[in-house]
Amino acid sequence: QARAYKLLDQYAATFTRQFDEDGERIKSLYLYSESPGTGKTTSASALLNAWLVEHYLGSLKRNRQPMQQPAYFLDVNSYQTKYNLATMTNDERELVEIKRTMRRCMDVPFLVMDDVGIRSASESFKSIVHAIINARTTGAKPTVFTSNLPIEDMARVFDARLYDRMRDMCLDIHYEGESRRGRR
Repeated sequence: QARAYKLLDQYAATFTRQFDEDGERIKSLYLYSESPGTGKTTSASALLNAWLVEHYLGSLKRNRQPMQQPAYFLDVNSYQTKYNLATMTNDERELVEIKRTMRRCMDVPFLVMDDVGIRSASESFKSIVHAIINARTTGAKPTVFTSNLPIEDMARVFDARLYDRMRDMCLDIHYEGESRRGRR
């Protein structure tokens, strides 16, 4: 994934902008490949770690207190499963946690949304994903999405409005090849 990694290095170099109040916006990323196991989630995790390092060191350089949670990793598939189980069983405690996670995803400065759109979703779950993405887009907060579908397919999985918001200020990076799992 040499081409993708070069782009990711350039992207991570923009993380210093998180301290610029009126600076140029940091774009979002959409990492996808048709095949699982090509390094999308690993890359997204590495970017999250790079954000954390930049946030911590940049805060110290500026005599600021680093945030407790400047980044968050959301496994969308797991989140959807929790949502489905909580709504089916009317588990109030779990529904509160789902709402808390939703708020965290809307507010955190840097978010990774892993495995977006890998399965169909109910209208109510789509509205949660829409609220998260809409809040991030309107708040100019960078989000890294990973998926096994091209970004254009998000119009079919969710709807045209959500797809349009996802691609706003978003760099699309295609990962090539087949799964590398188990070959290390």
